[in-house]
Amino acid sequence: MNAAQPAASAEARLTTYLAEIAAGLRGPRRRRAGILDELRDGLEQAIAEDTAAGLPPDRAVTAGIEQFGSPTAIADAFAPELATGYARHALAWFIATGPLVGISWLLLLQPHAWRTGPAGLLAAIPVIPLVAVAVVAAVATLAATGRLIRWIPEAGPRQAVAATMAVAALAVTGDTAVIGVWAWSATAVPLLAVVAVAASLIRIACSGITVRHTTAIHRHLTPSPDGRTTVRYRDAGV
Repeated sequence: MNAAQPAASAEARLTTYLAEIAAGLRGPRRRRAGILDELRDGLEQAIAEDTAAGLPPDRAVTAGIEQFGSPTAIADAFAPELATGYARHALAWFIATGPLVGISWLLLLQPHAWRTGPAGLLAAIPVIPLVAVAVVAAVATLAATGRLIRWIPEAGPRQAVAATMAVAALAVTGDTAVIGVWAWSATAVPLLAVVAVAASLIRIACSGITVRHTTAIHRHLTPSPDGRTTVRYRDAGV
């Protein structure tokens, strides 16, 4: 057998193993890529050590894979970190796009809000309480999963994902409602209406995707007795 064949076989097994892990990771793309890079580095280091100790490449790969564990176990171990990362990305997106959509509808449905007062504003845009709840939930969850956890209680991955799911559902409800209010008014279709409706439809579509992803992530999370899931690798730096 050619000496290069065992090495090629070992590399193929390693690639397949990492691909199986990747298939079970759910979360932001960059974080998934970073995790896979760290896992590959750790595995290659462990394999190199075993090979230097005299193990053939295939056996060294087998030993490394057995040491790291099954792809499912590894994906489950990283699920909390990825879930929180996904929640933070999604919530930041909702907060960033909120002013664009909100101001568009405000100018369309109640361009003189400062004259009508709160009652007139609420009559023109009845979903304002829903918007307020969504904003508070999004900001509070971002704070409870970021650097502010030094001073406030930390939100766990399941809480962060549930909050994201709720914010996405509120966004769908609010955008659908304002589109209905505008359609019921039977007013002309100015350029601002096109912008507002298009922005809301895009956010409805993105919110639907977010609900689907958060539902899958929430179902995938399996809390340990202490509410956390961790994994340790030998010299892997993970």
